[in-house]
Amino acid sequence: MSTEIVGFIPKMEQTIAQLERGTVVTRFFPRKRPERKTLMIRRETRQIIWSRTPSYRSNEGAVDMREVKEVRLGKYFKDFDRWPDEARRFEWSRCFIVLYGSEFKLKTLSIAAFSDKECELWVTGLRYLIPDTLRAPYPLNVERWLRKHFYSLEGQRETVNLKDIKTFLPRVNCKMSTNKLREHFQEVDAKKTNELGFDEFSILYNKIMFDEQMFTDSYSQYSSDGKTVTAAELTRFLIREQNETNVNEREVSRHMRDYLQDETRNVQEPYFTYMEFIDFLFSKQNELWDQQFDAIHQDMTRPLSHYFINSSHNTYLTGDQFSSESSCEAYVRCLRQGCRCIELDCWDGPDGTPIVYHGHTLTTKIKFRDVVTTIRDHAFETSKYPVILSIEDNCSLPQQRVMAQIMLEIFGDLLLVHPVEKNETCLPSPHSMRGKILLKHKKLPEGTADELTNTPSTPVTKDEGSNKDMDLRNTVKNGVLYLEDPVDNQWRPHFFVLTQRTLFYTNCVDKDEEETETEDEEEAGGGEGGGRGVPARLREGVPNDELHFGEKWFHGRLSGGRAEAEKLLRQYSYLGDGTFLVRESETFIGDYSLSFWWQGRVNHCRIRSKPESGQFYLVEKSYFDSLYSLISHYRTNHLRSQEFLITLQGGKENQALSNPCGRPTVHYWHHPV
Repeated sequence: MSTEIVGFIPKMEQTIAQLERGTVVTRFFPRKRPERKTLMIRRETRQIIWSRTPSYRSNEGAVDMREVKEVRLGKYFKDFDRWPDEARRFEWSRCFIVLYGSEFKLKTLSIAAFSDKECELWVTGLRYLIPDTLRAPYPLNVERWLRKHFYSLEGQRETVNLKDIKTFLPRVNCKMSTNKLREHFQEVDAKKTNELGFDEFSILYNKIMFDEQMFTDSYSQYSSDGKTVTAAELTRFLIREQNETNVNEREVSRHMRDYLQDETRNVQEPYFTYMEFIDFLFSKQNELWDQQFDAIHQDMTRPLSHYFINSSHNTYLTGDQFSSESSCEAYVRCLRQGCRCIELDCWDGPDGTPIVYHGHTLTTKIKFRDVVTTIRDHAFETSKYPVILSIEDNCSLPQQRVMAQIMLEIFGDLLLVHPVEKNETCLPSPHSMRGKILLKHKKLPEGTADELTNTPSTPVTKDEGSNKDMDLRNTVKNGVLYLEDPVDNQWRPHFFVLTQRTLFYTNCVDKDEEETETEDEEEAGGGEGGGRGVPARLREGVPNDELHFGEKWFHGRLSGGRAEAEKLLRQYSYLGDGTFLVRESETFIGDYSLSFWWQGRVNHCRIRSKPESGQFYLVEKSYFDSLYSLISHYRTNHLRSQEFLITLQGGKENQALSNPCGRPTVHYWHHPV
């Protein structure tokens, strides 16, 4: 990285400072019109933030830089393609895309800057900050994480109170009585204002999370004063407890300074406080993996057939094999994750050019030319070794010729079309084919070229060892049929596949519903999850199985169980039909119960769980990855039985279950005898 100096301030520091102030940009969305936003970074939390005004406090969403996988210059992306008239106003050099997320299908932040210079500023700054964020030592990561949560709690006051801390604790898997929490809070609140700034919040977090008695009982022998651990004491610990026989005090001292990265602690004899020592034990810097094996040398000069190859099946799909989206971005993701063998299912296109999709299904179609262009642009970003294109060719001969022409045109010299060596007796090595693209494709039988020239669509590849029933090319019939729902006797669409022996079917994706969900996510901010009734900035980093903590409708384990739930719902029955709560099941451990008021009485439904997959459901075939997701779904979709048809939020005719029954208020001053 260049250390160019402008005046007395490094150029990169000036760039970051400008990004902190923010710039006005246009953000493009997949399903709603582009909007003007102020885009900025928050350096102390390492987040990209956007809002309607240049203020952190009014932010509409944020992206954690640790989740960013790529910053891509240009506007070759579906968010821009969706709005061609608006996109046409911005030059290619003014646009960039931030791809982020923790799942295979990444989320996007598609931006058009005011000028080329501003776009370059953002791309340069982010490409510096993202790897710098990932390299940060553990203590700095913890501080940034704490600041992110503190800012999400502070509101306009720049402080937090006891109630805010109670909301925060479930998100860090901490359960503590109110009295105990109040004791810790009052110890830290030296000014007796009943509010804490960030420094006091950080101290309180450490008091809650670290038990000094644990250090005293287990590690006191490695601390002469009972408060700190010196380099010599840490060396002794590493040798005795972790069997790291190849360490010495000088090396450990350097390792401690690198871990702390604190100028005031960069001394000849560094030390850890007891809390820093416990933190160190659980940090990446103390991981079991020996870092000398991060980089290994392998002999890559043997024939290609001597190696296992990192491969991908149905590479183009972003979801299931029946109705999901085909996307060029799936190829980007696989190639950047190290795949060296990717699959293209090619079919005749309507305009004389081939398309790629999972044939005979409802999966969407993408252009063969776009796929080839994407492969060329990303094939060797992660690895220099050859990429194998496994072509499942279902095209007619004329369109196969078009495929060949497209690949020669786009790949050019990257495409291996001649033997590496004229007199080779075995396959060439990965080393000899670095930077090359190989085709894996079956040749046409002798004498069939003329015969196939005018055939509309003749597959030339078949996997002889595959299960014929599961090969959609061998099906008798497939398509959408309507199936009667046994719960409410309504007819709903499913995708059916008929083979010689079996009739398969799956749920048919409701595209309209899918689009609505995506739009809801965009309204919620898009960057850090969002969700019904919960600010997007509070959802980030929360595990799926904890999203319901702190929700008004979640009552945990009620002391009186079912009877207490009925008592509460009768008490709140004035809110009308649909008042509800969720509680832990007394009978089925690990499951939950949905209790709601309906037409003068309390009803109870068991929310079942699937421990092996961590999913929840009320009815078969409608599974959710969290309790929070299930409740959110049924607040916008029907919950059906033979007795009622309701939603957790619905129209007047359905008498919405729109009123969560809140938990009884616990008054700190009241102590029942």
